[in-house]
Amino acid sequence: ERPKWLEIHSINELKTKLGHVIVMILLVGLFEKSKKVMINSPLELLCFAASILLSSGSLLLLARLSQPKHEKS
Repeated sequence: ERPKWLEIHSINELKTKLGHVIVMILLVGLFEKSKKVMINSPLELLCFAASILLSSGSLLLLARLSQPKHEKS
């Protein structure tokens, strides 16, 4: 039997899970490259901080959008 996180019931669910995987791969790549970054100016620091903020925000947005909607009773 498959684990619960591997159960896919629709194409939209598959696209959502695939999107999460792609974003996580991009985030891992970003953090691997961040270890090698030499920050020499305030502008470089600002760009680096913005890249972390935007990538974290995209992960948060994906998590919020993929949550099941609660029905009001």
